Amino acid sequence: MKKNNNTFYSPRVNLTLYTLLLIATPFLIVRNYLQQVIGMTSQLSLSFLGINIPYILAFVFIVLVSLILVFRPKITKLNLIGSAAVVLMMVIGQNSTDYYFNHKFFELQHNWHYIAYAIFSYIFYRYLKEKAYSSERIVLITFISAICISTFDEAAQILISNRIFDICDISKDIWGSIIGMVVVFIIIEKGKIFKSDWKLRQKKLSSYLQYPASLLFLEMFFAYFILLISSILSENKYIWIALLFSILAFLIFFFIFHYSQKRGFRRVFISLGVLILLIQGGFFLKYRNSNIVYNKPGIVVYKGIPIPYFDIMIFPNGTFRLVDKKIYFNQKDKVNRIYKHVNHILLLGSGADGEGGMGFIDEKMETQFLFNPIQKTALQVIVLKTAEACEEFNILKSKGYDAMFIIHNN
Repeated sequence: MKKNNNTFYSPRVNLTLYTLLLIATPFLIVRNYLQQVIGMTSQLSLSFLGINIPYILAFVFIVLVSLILVFRPKITKLNLIGSAAVVLMMVIGQNSTDYYFNHKFFELQHNWHYIAYAIFSYIFYRYLKEKAYSSERIVLITFISAICISTFDEAAQILISNRIFDICDISKDIWGSIIGMVVVFIIIEKGKIFKSDWKLRQKKLSSYLQYPASLLFLEMFFAYFILLISSILSENKYIWIALLFSILAFLIFFFIFHYSQKRGFRRVFISLGVLILLIQGGFFLKYRNSNIVYNKPGIVVYKGIPIPYFDIMIFPNGTFRLVDKKIYFNQKDKVNRIYKHVNHILLLGSGADGEGGMGFIDEKMETQFLFNPIQKTALQVIVLKTAEACEEFNILKSKGYDAMFIIHNN
């Protein structure tokens, strides 16, 4: 890379200023109410032929079309693959976090962390490239730096702005840094990191630190596990559990990924995978028409599928997903997500000791009736300890009621 003689626009100055901006921005948002402005900006729209088109969406579309027209002669298949990978990673990030917030995919607040740290990766890349760092060192240093800066940012907010330490925000920042490196090494550098060694698996464990493609691949999965698990264990009291689960999930993935290149291990992994699928498939076929098959503190078996530890949301149509473990539902949780999916009955399993299921009108009453402002219908809310709630859910389903069930699994 050609050295920039202009000190003001040098990569080092750009990196320093942008890093300070990353740390300062959350405090500006809190102190000067920029968060509300960002939220309002995302909601602004124009009407065209009876269709409301958000300004943000229109702006992004115009920018993309302009970029395509300007760089059309230089667009390659690798550019398209890299762009598709970036879009896919954004979608994965959006669908893995903030479920109860129910953000629109184009909202700035939903993409702020990804965009900010993707730009950080690019600026850091320019600085390290000027220092003649190798690609594998850039991949490793950028990843570690993103973790350190984001962690410092979250820790500092506790003292300065009375906000909480949010591990989920850190995971979004890390995921954003990976998105930025995908842009750098696949789109800007035209996939050069795959030319040195296109294989993602290496013969030796130490070799993963020597090949940038392998290193970036592993960082991506490590970041994803933290993103996924921290989004359903976001409260401060679960930080160490979220980290432990994330590291454990990554180590299991890495063990299978690395040792599956050996025939003996590969046969064992395939055999175990087929055995697990057959056993789980058999249990599901047996209990597919049942509901809560088994429940004890820390585990729920739904339609033959064991779900340990994590909180669960069972929708009126019978499908389910893991959700953020919480004991209190605020107004945003109810309006943005719960009231939109529930029909007439909301059943809350409050945990083995009954500490959860809070946030509705009268927390001392097991049954209460509310008005659902989204569906414009009456809503019956039933709050029971999880064991009793599971029994009640089975009774309601046997009578044909489409109850929505949220289980605090502790």
